[in-house]
Amino acid sequence: MCSDGAGSFNTEFPANGLSIRVGALKAGQLATRACAADFAWKKHSLSVVTNAAQIDLDSFGIDLGLRAPVSTLAIRKSSADCCVEYRVYSLTTPPRLLRTITGGGYFIAADTDLDGHVEIWTSDAAAINGFAGLTSADVETAPTMVLRFNHNKLLDVSAEFQSYFDNQIASLRAEVTDSDLRQFKLSDGKRLPDSSLPFQKQQSLRSTRAKVLQIV
Repeated sequence: MCSDGAGSFNTEFPANGLSIRVGALKAGQLATRACAADFAWKKHSLSVVTNAAQIDLDSFGIDLGLRAPVSTLAIRKSSADCCVEYRVYSLTTPPRLLRTITGGGYFIAADTDLDGHVEIWTSDAAAINGFAGLTSADVETAPTMVLRFNHNKLLDVSAEFQSYFDNQIASLRAEVTDSDLRQFKLSDGKRLPDSSLPFQKQQSLRSTRAKVLQIV
C-alpha cells in the first residue's frame, strides 16, 4: 500500500472502532520518502512501523486461526533487503503483536482452496540468498512455503498443495533444455564466476543452476 512514501490506506474495524493508517512517514507536516503504520482508537494511538521502504496492509479483520480477528502487515525495511517481515496484530484495544515471521520474499494471506482456512503463502528468500553462489536476484522465485496457524502453532502445510508445486516444477522444467542440463552436469558444481569460462557461458550456467535449485 505504501512504497517509498507513495500510497496510503486507512480502514476501521467496526467492532471496536480501531483504525489503522498506512502511508508516508511525516516530518512535521511534510511527507517523507519512507512509510509508516499506526493504529488509533478513541483518543489513543500506537505507532507500529516507522521509516520502512515498503509497507503492505495484507489483511484486516480476518480469522488466521489465532482465536481473534487480526491485521497483518508485510514490511520491507530497506529497498535493498531480500526479505520481508510479516507482523500479525490482534484487533483489540490496544492492539497486540501476536507473531512475527521473517525471511520471506513476500507474504500473502489467502484461503486458496476455499475450505474456510486462511493460509499464509510466502517464499523462503532468506534460505536461497547466497546458497550455491546465488543471490535472491538470480532465482526468479524462491522456494514457496504455505503456512497455517493451528491452535496457536505455526505449521508448514505446503504438502497439502502439491498440484501447485507440480505446476511450478513443470513450468521450470520446460525452461531448461537438455543442452543446458548437460552443461550444468559438466560444470561439476564449480562456483561462479569462473574466469576460465566465457561470460555468456557463465550466465547460462548461473541461470540453469538457479532453475535446477528451484525444481529441487
